[in-house]
Amino acid sequence: MTLMQNLGLLKLLIYARGSTMRDNEGIPSKTHIQKEMFLLLKETIFSKVDGYKFVPHYYGPFSRELDSDLIELVAYGSVNDADGYTLTPDGFKEAQALWNSQDQPHKMALSRIKERYNRLTSEELLDYVYGKYKKYTVKSAVILENLYGYFDAFALENEITIDDLDSAFNRIRHPTNESRN
Repeated sequence: MTLMQNLGLLKLLIYARGSTMRDNEGIPSKTHIQKEMFLLLKETIFSKVDGYKFVPHYYGPFSRELDSDLIELVAYGSVNDADGYTLTPDGFKEAQALWNSQDQPHKMALSRIKERYNRLTSEELLDYVYGKYKKYTVKSAVILENLYGYFDAFALENEITIDDLDSAFNRIRHPTNESRN
């Protein structure tokens, strides 16, 4: 899929009907756009398309190209980002023409993804993606925050200092053979 086709796919996702059954149903956040596009390319007929490339990032799978394309569409006046993400009247006309050129299975895949995930909170969407696609969570800020919270609570509850935890982690990272002594 070429750059223009990626831009087209992004327009199609924004254009698609979700649970409201209205064309151009807004997508609530950048996180939703990233995850919905990721899921579209992983879980639907679009998995056969050579589209956006995703890498592990702070909030799970992330595509720099998708982020750049979204910024570009906003800058060119095709997408409105005032309250979530919707197509402007010009963007709507372009996306509608693209939509009408799609076959029914592709239209259904776009609508199913949007209907299923657009209504979730960001937290619910991340929980789903993190649960199903663990390899994309290795850099996750959410998991790291939860881990820090767990260790802070554990340390307080067990009267362990940060120095004690730091020492324990250092022993794990740099084990010595204590049995040689």
